[in-house]
Amino acid sequence: ENVLHVRDADTQDKILQALQLQFGKQYPCSKIYGDGSAVPRILKFLKSIDLQEPLQKKFCFPPVKENISQDIDHILETQSALAVDLGGTNLRVAIVSMKGEIVKKYTQLNPKTYEDRIELILQMCVEAASEAVNLNCRILGVGISTGGRVNPREGVVLHSTKLIQEWNSVDLRTPISDALHLPVWVDNDGNCAALAERKFGHGKGVENFVTLITGTGIGGGIIHQNELIHGSSFCAAELGHIVVALDGPECLCGSHGCIEAYASGIALQREAKKLHDADLLLVGGMSVKKEETVTAAHLIQAAKLGNPKADNIVRTAGTALGLGVVNILHTINPSLVILSGVLASHYVSIVKDVIRQRALFSAQMVDVVVSDLTDPALLGAASMVLDYTTRRIY
Repeated sequence: ENVLHVRDADTQDKILQALQLQFGKQYPCSKIYGDGSAVPRILKFLKSIDLQEPLQKKFCFPPVKENISQDIDHILETQSALAVDLGGTNLRVAIVSMKGEIVKKYTQLNPKTYEDRIELILQMCVEAASEAVNLNCRILGVGISTGGRVNPREGVVLHSTKLIQEWNSVDLRTPISDALHLPVWVDNDGNCAALAERKFGHGKGVENFVTLITGTGIGGGIIHQNELIHGSSFCAAELGHIVVALDGPECLCGSHGCIEAYASGIALQREAKKLHDADLLLVGGMSVKKEETVTAAHLIQAAKLGNPKADNIVRTAGTALGLGVVNILHTINPSLVILSGVLASHYVSIVKDVIRQRALFSAQMVDVVVSDLTDPALLGAASMVLDYTTRRIY
């Protein structure tokens, strides 16, 4: 904790003042470093150099003799985490700093089999950890975000989504911790998105809020009284499977009428294909090549260009999401709802309209915003490491 006071300082004067306050006046040096002379040596060295720009990550010390303390190197390193995001298509690993900066990111296609996937995760993590040394980043641990239901206490994926094959009852913590000799945290992507918002986004300083991810599927996370809610069987915040219609379309989970069956990217793609097959999708200014796959993006484009059927589908999807949000408001009464993911900006105004029309008056004061974070899964995975290892909530 004392070192972090120095890390937060960004000028020579502030560093000197922080060192003097934390060590010179309040604590005897011998209690901290043992030899009683480490801090005076640090002060003397810092006074001998001229720093016109932030010290952290900008300066590399020359080699020192073996008998001289190396403690100052730890002060100048950037405390960081390895963040892993297991998506339905890609596997991503990133070095993330304490301030939420993605220092370096690695991306590969997510393998289809368990053995290949574990091997690739280990390979990418080892590569990133090695590169972190050259980037002056001190890796404190590994955080993993994955689709499906996760037991974060044991670091085990209990049940996966259909988008990630061979991913049930998988212990992620043990092989990665054994290989890297680092602590490992695991949670699902919705919970990680909520953690990212709590540390780096709109949720910072908010006691009760909900994050909804609108992408290929629909996920989410709940922060209640500053704590992430997992539930008795780690099934809390499966917000995409809130049922909003008794006889709605079939969902990938096997049920009917879920939010995900209306508002996910997969659902919009399904409806886009139906319109395209009936020659009702394309309007002026649009074209789809013969070999091109029709996607949700085509449906949204058609709606923006004035296709009434496409517009009705998008509005129905936004309304389903809005009804789900109303149910959330009436259940846990958050003060903030954060919409995240590629579809969030297309839904936010419709969701606000549904809240005004359907929510109880006392729940209508909720703020609904679109996330500013570009990589919530990676940032949330990193926050599990950074918050725990530093014992601080920023």
